[in-house]
Amino acid sequence: MSFQLQTSAEWKDHEKTSLAPYAARSDGPMAVRQRQENDHPYRTAFQRDRDRLIHSHAFRRLKHKRQVFLITYGDHFRTRLTHTLEVSQIARTMARALRLNEDLVEAIALGHDLGHTPFGHLGESVLDDILQGRDTLDGTLTPGNRGGFKHNYQSLRVVDCLEEKYEFPGLNLTAATREGILKHTLLKRNRYRYPDLDFSHLHFADDAATTIEGQSVAIADEVAQRTHDLEDGMRAALVKVEEVRTLEIVKLVEHNLGLDKFLPARTELYVLRLINGLIELLVTDIIEETLRRVEGFSQPGKSIDCFDTEVVAFSEAVDPLQKALNKFIYERVIFVPSIRDSDSTARELLRGLFRVYLSEAQHRPQDYDSGFRPLTDANDPRRIADFIAGMTDHYAIAEARRLQSRGVFPAALDLQVLLPSSTRRA
Repeated sequence: MSFQLQTSAEWKDHEKTSLAPYAARSDGPMAVRQRQENDHPYRTAFQRDRDRLIHSHAFRRLKHKRQVFLITYGDHFRTRLTHTLEVSQIARTMARALRLNEDLVEAIALGHDLGHTPFGHLGESVLDDILQGRDTLDGTLTPGNRGGFKHNYQSLRVVDCLEEKYEFPGLNLTAATREGILKHTLLKRNRYRYPDLDFSHLHFADDAATTIEGQSVAIADEVAQRTHDLEDGMRAALVKVEEVRTLEIVKLVEHNLGLDKFLPARTELYVLRLINGLIELLVTDIIEETLRRVEGFSQPGKSIDCFDTEVVAFSEAVDPLQKALNKFIYERVIFVPSIRDSDSTARELLRGLFRVYLSEAQHRPQDYDSGFRPLTDANDPRRIADFIAGMTDHYAIAEARRLQSRGVFPAALDLQVLLPSSTRRA
């Protein structure tokens, strides 16, 4: 018996019969690239996107970037990388059930957070303040709005401009992957002006991604944040199980799965089964609501190239429950003093790095293998923001220590605050 290689052309034919009529196809209009390339013999366009993202420098650095808790807080808390993988898993589960293009979903999920800064959303806030002109770094920077900083725009900038693996800048991804990365969170178009980004083929006027695959990743990101931030918050003892049990969505899951039998003797198992049940409830609701909505677009024998409205969503019954869960997490896990104790130090660390790199070129790093252009000849604040955003938490702390040793960084800044004791619960 002989076997033959399945070519990319054969796989495209397979998509026509295996995927739903509302799914994106590898030979569709959103598979176009910024720079024309020949087809690969056995990988489709979206498979190549996925592979390029996995092999990028920015993807590897996600393992040392904070999600909610500092990466040194414990071994079992989420990092930006584990969050990315969890988003990919949730989105692919939905894609399989909805008969979407799983390769596209995976590519968008793997690339959606590449623009995140060290120290989580705090780093994003610091760079935005600087590039919006709200923070002049104590007079070091000339006042003026330079377009601001937002991680979804920065993720697109990473894959379009900053990664250096080929004879051209960036990774030359397809329009569908690029649009999904950009639109995995709100655009806020009037607030951000990003240089060097090409928005052609991205349907930039629309807030939601025009592929169901892109919309699926955006909502999978929300599911992962809701559930895993809650789990990490309970693991860190920021919230008690008794408090969590007052939420209506938790009551529903607890009733459906009979979780009260695990309390009080097996609290840890209760938490794990609760998180599993929450994911199951939310994902099932999204799938059912999406199928209901796409009915209005279906036409016999026709495929749908793109959508001009939000199709992937929570139902009217579940949406207020998940919003209440999100509000609880923000109030009780993310914005609490015990988590934010180190934030003032991290903020001053990043401001200090930016100030030194901008005003004292001789102290810029010479040997950081970022996969981006080196910073040695950069005087543009946007380039400095690119470089700092690409740092891991570890490297940012190491840079601050290096500059402290040279006497050009505040010696009074206690960097040990960013390295919590190993005795904390992991």
